[in-house]
Amino acid sequence: MIARFLDFLYPPICELCQKPLECGDSICSSCADLLPRISEPFCQNCGESFDGNLEDEFRCQNCLGLTHAFHFARASLKGTSMPFHLVHSLKYRRRFFLAQNLAELMEKTLEEDSRFREMGREAILVPVPLHWRRQQWRQGNQAYELSRQLSKLTGLPLSNALKRVRSTRTQTKLSRKQRLSNLRGAFRLKRGHLDRIRGAQVILVDDVFTTGATAHECTRILKHEGQASKVAILTLVRG
Repeated sequence: MIARFLDFLYPPICELCQKPLECGDSICSSCADLLPRISEPFCQNCGESFDGNLEDEFRCQNCLGLTHAFHFARASLKGTSMPFHLVHSLKYRRRFFLAQNLAELMEKTLEEDSRFREMGREAILVPVPLHWRRQQWRQGNQAYELSRQLSKLTGLPLSNALKRVRSTRTQTKLSRKQRLSNLRGAFRLKRGHLDRIRGAQVILVDDVFTTGATAHECTRILKHEGQASKVAILTLVRG
């Protein structure tokens, strides 16, 4: 009732085209259909999409010679203007209501990729944490909001098992090597979460996967400190 009353006072509009909406959605069906979803073929390691015609599984050139701590990474959308607009709104404009529709896209990725299905219904969703100062400034954590909605949709348990103990400079203009150095020592396992993570299969959730440095460092902590048996990465966008 409250949601309907608010919709009456403040009619919802599509985040992308500003078209009036109904039923509590934040993205209209036309814009949702235009979002560039990632489908095969894609790199089996980092999830980078490939526009060619390949029948066999492959690793992209960026992954050759690299060792990632995580088992594999997948994203739902390609890194084009529309997905990045949604990420920017979610992340910097505090439009956390977008997380519901965006998590639905991520749920489809979980359903379509057999590797996620093999992890089972006991796999734990763990969001990439923000440093408390940055989270306070943004008034929330986009990775947590996506994880929370994804947990509601799938029934998978959610655990805020990681904390960010050191604030780091922005990663935007850094190389992968610089990003890894920048993130070293930035994450820890939260006290009291060892029993839940030990031996578990974990799906680490974030908004964007770029070089994989954040995913790598978080996975390293989940495996070494948390003793997780497997960590896979799920993001909304592949940057």
